[in-house]
Parts: sequence; C-alpha cells; structure tokens
Amino acid sequence: MESYSKVLSNDQLLEVLFLSKNATAIYTSEHIVIEMANDAMIDFWGKDRSVIGKPLEDAVPELKGQPFINMLKNVLLTGITDKGDAIPAETMREGKLQTAYYTYEYRPIKDESGIPYCILHTASDVTDMVKAKNAIKETELQREALDQEQILISIKEEQQKNDFISMVSHELKTPLTSISAYVQLLQSRGLTDLFVVNTLAKVQKQIRKMSTLISSFLNVSRLESGKIQLNLSYFDLDKVISDVVEDLGLIYPTNQINFEAGDRKLIYADQDKIGSVVSNLISNAVKYSDQNSAVWVQSVIMGNEVYVSVTDHGIGIKTHDLEKLFDRFYRVESLQTKTISGFGIGLYLSAEIINLHQGKIWAESEYGTGSIFHFCIPLAS
Repeated sequence: MESYSKVLSNDQLLEVLFLSKNATAIYTSEHIVIEMANDAMIDFWGKDRSVIGKPLEDAVPELKGQPFINMLKNVLLTGITDKGDAIPAETMREGKLQTAYYTYEYRPIKDESGIPYCILHTASDVTDMVKAKNAIKETELQREALDQEQILISIKEEQQKNDFISMVSHELKTPLTSISAYVQLLQSRGLTDLFVVNTLAKVQKQIRKMSTLISSFLNVSRLESGKIQLNLSYFDLDKVISDVVEDLGLIYPTNQINFEAGDRKLIYADQDKIGSVVSNLISNAVKYSDQNSAVWVQSVIMGNEVYVSVTDHGIGIKTHDLEKLFDRFYRVESLQTKTISGFGIGLYLSAEIINLHQGKIWAESEYGTGSIFHFCIPLAS
C-alpha cells in the first residue's frame, strides 16, 4: 500500500505531527495501523513507542469494546471528518484503567483522486476541565437544593407568623369589643361631667384606631396565607366614600375632609374592603398633614373605570420613597414622621385589595408640598 510513503512525503502532515501541542497520530489501512504518533499521544494511551506499526486495537487493547476504532474505520471509508468534545474514553492512566475525557478530531487525508488513504488524529485531554465543570454543577445543584430548603423553611416560618398574627388578632378583638361596649354604655348614661365626656370620647377614638390596626394585621395574615375572600356586590362608590368621609370627620374634627358626591358610580366589588382603602388613604393624608389643614377627595369616571384621588398639602414624600410606599412594613423615615404612629401595613394592604379587584394604585408627591394618592377600579359591567 502506498499510504505510508504518501504520508512520509507530506511535509505538512509531518509538521503537524511533530509540532502540534495536541496529541497527534496517523493511521493507515482498514486495520487502523498506527503509522506515526507523537509523545503526547503515546502518553494518552499509556504505552511506549513499540506500538508504532501495530493495528490500534492490538497496540491499545483497552480500546476494544469502545466505539473509537469503528469510528476511525468509518472515517476512512466515507472520507467524512469525525470530531467530538469532552468524550469519555477508558485509557491507561498512572498504570490503571481510568475514564478520561478528550476532545478529538479524526480527519481523513485524501489522495489526488479524492480517496482517503490515512487519518490524522488530534486530541486534547480535557479531563480536568470536565471534572471542574462537574464540580461546579454539583455545587450549583447543592446550592439550589439548599435554596429550595430555605424557601420551604421561609414559607413554613411565614405561615407560622401569619397563624400567630391571626390568633393574636382574634384574641385582641374580644376584649377590645367589650371595652368599646362599656364605653358606649357610659356615654349613653347622660353624663354631665365635661371631663369624663371628653375622656370617654378620646378612649372611643383610640379603640377605633386599635380595631382598625387589628383588622389590618388580620387581613394581611389572611391575604398572605391565601385565605382572604372578596364579598362582591354592586354598590355606589360615591356613597361609600361619603360614609367614610363622614366617619373620619368625627375622628379628625380639626381637619376638613372635602368630598362632593357626583353621579352614581356603580362598581362590583367588596364594599367593606374598598371602604377600608378609602379610609386608609384619607387617614394617611390627615396624619401626614398639619392640624386644620384640608384634604380633598375626588372620584371621576374615565372610560370603563372609576378614578379616586386623595389630595393633601402635608409634608410630602421624597422620590426614593415613592416606589416603596406600597411594600409591606415600609415606612418613610424622617424627623417629621418619627412621632407618627403606624406599622407600614395600611398602604400595602390597600394595594393588595385594589390588585385583587383588577385595579391600580399609585402616588404622586412633591416633598414639602403635599401628596396625591390615586386608585382606579373597573365600573360594573
């Protein structure tokens, strides 16, 4: 066969063989005889140079049962290059058979008529890289498992917290209801002592605030545990706003809360929860404004939605606080707000209620000038 002499006469093949940094070998004939191999390839096989001139399956018997010899024969038969990346192979390493990973190329070398007469085999050992990638992947899988475990723990802790809040809220409501009943009983007795009358009125005001706070915590607990329910009905939104404004006028007698009901605005929603949203927005406007300052409430129909706005001329909100206003437990921190009570759940709960009604809620403000809180919900279809 002329293949060996052709290879020897091909200076380019010889240059590749001896100068290549990769392991390189040249095979001829259908028996895949090792015509030449550089030291790197000899090391890959775990042999010595006595393998030169032998068929590959005799020189490297551990390759029997592996696909590589048949792959080489197929390249010589078809003339089509075969290559692979990080392919496992059983080879002799440190005197024993071990799995290593190689990037290889079997390239057919053809004569002038286009017939393959030998194969140029180049390979790189990428075992360390594969092991490093596997180690990284294993680490990532372990981290994902830990993350999942932490998520489950967080969910469990969150559920325990919500259950605790729910239980405490229920327990607090009972004595608070009793206290409110006793106060109302005293107020109904026609007391003439002005000090006692005023004191009872203040106590009743604080009871209302505490009841609102407890209800908010209870609603947050229900919301986050997926147990909150909407009791939907048809009602006039302006009527609800008017009722809220009237109630808050008794609680905040020093502030003027302005609202003028317009044409009927029929919506299909949870009346109590929408009322609590309106109440919370107005209460916030009053809390963050000076005494005797006015608050304006407006409602207008735009398209298929009702837009409600609450405007105040209070301390305003800085730009970096605006985007966090509706986050749970978020409170604006400043010297002006330190004395204002609250836990940062009112706006969060309001936003969730409006979202449950497929509406939107947002705020505009200029620090030092005042704020406008808006929400919109669909009209009844």
